[in-house]
Amino acid sequence: CMPAAVSARLDSVESWAFHALLVLPYMFYVGLFFVNVLILYYAFLMEYIVLNVGIVFLPEDMDQALVDLGMLSDPGSVLYKTDS
Repeated sequence: CMPAAVSARLDSVESWAFHALLVLPYMFYVGLFFVNVLILYYAFLMEYIVLNVGIVFLPEDMDQALVDLGMLSDPGSVLYKTDS
């Protein structure tokens, strides 16, 4: 059959390949996790900045401010009028 040295060499190559298959996807998924955390962080950071800019520069008329920000599409859809 095969000499013992060749068989041992093949076994070591196979164990290295198995080890690489075990480690590389693990590191890949760890990287994906951190990329997702960064994306979520920046998404919430942008939301925080946009909401604060909207709140700081709101005029007296809240509904008109929401229309200006694009949060309220139809100005006629408000439930009440504050200046009546």
